[in-house]
Amino acid sequence: MLKLSDITKSFGERCVLSGVSLSLEKGDVAVLSGISGGGKTTLLRIAAGLEKADSGFVEKDGTVAVVFAEARLFPSVSVLENVTCVMRGDKRENVKRAEKLLSMLGLSDAKDLYPREISSGMAARVSIARALAYDADIYLLDEPLKSLDEALKMQVMQDLKEFFKTKAVLIISHDEAEAEMLATVRYRLCDSVLMKIEKDEP
Repeated sequence: MLKLSDITKSFGERCVLSGVSLSLEKGDVAVLSGISGGGKTTLLRIAAGLEKADSGFVEKDGTVAVVFAEARLFPSVSVLENVTCVMRGDKRENVKRAEKLLSMLGLSDAKDLYPREISSGMAARVSIARALAYDADIYLLDEPLKSLDEALKMQVMQDLKEFFKTKAVLIISHDEAEAEMLATVRYRLCDSVLMKIEKDEP
């Protein structure tokens, strides 16, 4: 469903991706770690079609949803409307489903608020709810759970794990608990090269 083949990307003289290849099918959840500024977000943007690789190619079979490190909410509509705006079909059913997603993310009391009225952490959770509401085939997420407290994070990860069973997913995360809970495969981007992390590695 998502295939990156021999992706290379440089910014000036600095190479951030060198011959990176990655293939994900339905049910694959890849968690990618690496140093800050090491090319992880660039790889995700190339996978999403938002950045052009210098060489290599990307193949995608299905719809794509992206959760950025910044929330990118629509400022002129409510939290609930930010979620329902990506949904198709019956409006009443969409509202019910959106409310369920917001509840899962601890945002039931914020559904009628506007983005300017909520914290950055809450805004990040709204962006997750919106991506899940779109019900894409491929999910690309840049540190989506970093703003959650530990108790809420564990509950959300349980729900995400179930949801992602039928998706192809690439998550950027430095959180070991997230990787342990969600990943079916783990990678580290180091010196512009993608390396698979075996289960017995830290």
